[in-house]
Amino acid sequence: MTGFNLTPQQPANGLTVLELFCGGGLGAIGFKAAGFDIVKALDFDKNAVKAYRHNFGDHVEQADINAVDINDLPNTEVIFGGPPCQDFSVAGKGAGADGERGKLVWRYLEIIELKQPKAFVFENVKGLISKRHRPTFDALIEKFNEIGYEISWRVMSAWDYGVAQKRERVFIVGIRKDLGFTFEFPKPLEGDYQTRVLRDVIGDLPEANNEGYGLRNDEKPFAHKIPDGGNWRNLTEEEKLVYWNGKVPTKGGSTNGLRKRAWDEPAGTITTTPLQKLSCQLHPIESGKAPRRFTVRECLRIQSAPDTYVLPDDISLSAQYRIVGNGIASRVAWYIGRALADQLASASN
Repeated sequence: MTGFNLTPQQPANGLTVLELFCGGGLGAIGFKAAGFDIVKALDFDKNAVKAYRHNFGDHVEQADINAVDINDLPNTEVIFGGPPCQDFSVAGKGAGADGERGKLVWRYLEIIELKQPKAFVFENVKGLISKRHRPTFDALIEKFNEIGYEISWRVMSAWDYGVAQKRERVFIVGIRKDLGFTFEFPKPLEGDYQTRVLRDVIGDLPEANNEGYGLRNDEKPFAHKIPDGGNWRNLTEEEKLVYWNGKVPTKGGSTNGLRKRAWDEPAGTITTTPLQKLSCQLHPIESGKAPRRFTVRECLRIQSAPDTYVLPDDISLSAQYRIVGNGIASRVAWYIGRALADQLASASN
């Protein structure tokens, strides 16, 4: 490995951060590299907290955000983080703000209202602005406005910002009204807009053996075609993958799963379950080799996390994938963090 890093360290900016729903810290990578001092981080998931602590230190705490006493949380200039997004995901059950996780968006708002940071950054899935969940989104924006924040929001695609992944997420940035400005989202740096591809970020990694990454470790790839009259639905997911050899069956126009990626394209969205049905992307491996999913390190690089970020060995493989798939693309967080720090500094001069 070459010391891969897409989040160059900026000078300290003097701004403190409370990070909520911090996950394993992929977003923290970007914010720390942008010069922020994260003084407290919270998450409910014990494996995510273990990963965060391993990489950043003991300021992280495993806690239920609904149960914490808001008065015990530190006062910081910035609050950063997005509530778990599954209830707003188009692929999920779509329970929205009524789901157990969806309700956390209102808890997040409650914390902002009581703490009144100078600014906050909220990240969530694109499904939050879908027709089904748009009333919740609009109500959330209105509430943020009512509690004293000028709001900017945008759907950001990681591929536009130097990340080798077509990952679209909604970012909401609130600036406290007394500061007198509205956040402007950063423009991509020269050479970053839809340029990075898989070869750029994982092309130098050694070929992985299929231990834990193959579609079936105890079998060679299926060599057969579907027999005449055979039923597609009777095949296992693995058999389908091999039969298609990376070609996408026409199922709902997914750009993500059930196909082998090419070296000269970005990945689709890195998910939390890279071997399940339509969320499985295959490594652009040479033909003739058994198909395999991306390794955890490959997924981390596709999420623009540096090689210095390491997941502890005592976290299960499925939990590692979940941590990586739930994370904010590190370089996107770095972009937002840099822009926010610059604009807060300009406003205070």
